[in-house]
Amino acid sequence: MSNGFYPVVLYPMLVNSFCVENPLPIQGSGATPELIPPVPSRSPKGFKRAYTWVLQGWLISVGVLVLTQWLFGLSLVAFSLALGCSTISGIAIWYYLLKCDYRAKTRYKQRFSEYENRYDHRFKMATGTQKNSLVLQTRQKKLKALLNGRIQLPCNSSNAQQGVSEQQFFRYLLRYFPTVCQGMEFQIPDSSFRYSADFILYHQQSGLGVDIEVDEPYEGRTGEPHHCIDQGKDSRRNQFFIDNNWIVIRFSEKQVVQHPDSCCKVIANAIAKIIGDYSCLVSLQDVPTLPFDKQWTIKEAKRMAKTNYRQSYLPGISFPKRSFSVNIKQQKSRKYRKLR
Repeated sequence: MSNGFYPVVLYPMLVNSFCVENPLPIQGSGATPELIPPVPSRSPKGFKRAYTWVLQGWLISVGVLVLTQWLFGLSLVAFSLALGCSTISGIAIWYYLLKCDYRAKTRYKQRFSEYENRYDHRFKMATGTQKNSLVLQTRQKKLKALLNGRIQLPCNSSNAQQGVSEQQFFRYLLRYFPTVCQGMEFQIPDSSFRYSADFILYHQQSGLGVDIEVDEPYEGRTGEPHHCIDQGKDSRRNQFFIDNNWIVIRFSEKQVVQHPDSCCKVIANAIAKIIGDYSCLVSLQDVPTLPFDKQWTIKEAKRMAKTNYRQSYLPGISFPKRSFSVNIKQQKSRKYRKLR
């Protein structure tokens, strides 16, 4: 994944071949959650009490009517009307309760049927997840055996100067990847020089290694272009790590400053695609996708340095003032000497 934009994600040929020969099993949604039967909007016991209250209310009203008839001597017509109204009201309330009770029981049966269907579905998924887990464990052991002795390990801690944004990004990386290391050196064969990795992440179960880099468009002190796509330095460096079976992930400095969680999601996704470990992605599932950031050329990096582009996303950071006129004169002088 590159096409002239960050993030850049590069996989070693050995790892790609392994994935083709050993495809990942189809993943379910994860562990089976606890299932609780749905409760009706109103329990049958509540309706039984309501029936009792209606019956008691009707009996009390009849008793009051009889007592009133005995004390005040109501006419037969008035007594009959009052008794009829009381009885009709009781029957209406009783019918309403029967109707509500029927609806509640119907809803309960429907929801319980849905629960049983969900339970059966979750049970099947849980069974499939257990099988997939065994497949993934075997697959990771196979990948680790394949990478054993073929992945170059760091030789020492690096003394290279850290970028101003790297320490802050390191705290985010530790939140999701506790085993991540910062500033490690790799010996270049047949050379006295070494490559310094900003961060490395090693997956113990599979033996998979990830080199994580943060690219700035220019040096803060000198304004010299840095990590330009037409310089060739990063391409050679990327090839070194890929040849030594490391996944290479490059972010722009702007991305790690403005979207650190989204950058971590890219790393977790890159690992999951290879080894099927979705544990980190669970905590990152609500994090938005990382916006792309265009890579730059030498000419564009010089323009960024002149306009102090890095300070637009690095609040509170100031770089030393640079004299671009002196740099231009020095460049013209070097060109003149070459022509001579």
